[in-house]
Amino acid sequence: MAAAQFAPLAANAAEYVGGTALELTSGIGANATAKSRAEKQDAAEREAAMNSGDACNQLEIEVPDVIELRRSAAGAPEYRELEIGETLAERQWLPLADSETNPDGWRPAVNFLQMNFTPPLGAVVPESASSFLAYTPSKFVTAADGDRLTAMTSNFGKPVGTFTWNGNYYHYVVTSTLPCFPPPPERIAQDVPAHSGF
Repeated sequence: MAAAQFAPLAANAAEYVGGTALELTSGIGANATAKSRAEKQDAAEREAAMNSGDACNQLEIEVPDVIELRRSAAGAPEYRELEIGETLAERQWLPLADSETNPDGWRPAVNFLQMNFTPPLGAVVPESASSFLAYTPSKFVTAADGDRLTAMTSNFGKPVGTFTWNGNYYHYVVTSTLPCFPPPPERIAQDVPAHSGF
């Protein structure tokens, strides 16, 4: 008899729990559907930009790794890594600086020039001007790796060779100018204390 008295309460509780679980599940399903739709839209926009024929649009999506090479005031080869960044006025190629570089991002190219470049870099580092080396992994692990190669080829030119670093192979190309955006502000070459670098 006591069990019969609690039956309506148990039924109401079960109905409430079931309804809440259904709402929660439908909410998760709606979120998953919206997320899937957003991911598909992002992928479509990415592919459209990569296939637009506008090389600068490709750099907005994926940027190959870019290094500026030059000789210091003392004549020693040095390099700095570059990225596309925002300045107050416009997008621009900017140096990456950290605790192992001088304030303008320069570091000695001691290890860099020993990375088994084929063909060798040789005279790529000129006496008085900078050269720019763009590179991407030779092995594609993700779609972004392929997009970086496309952006590199469209903006810097076809790869001219390969090099190895930490057991990985990379395609590279060397140019005398940077595409699409202004280069970093010119700085006077400074000697930098030796660090174990790239």
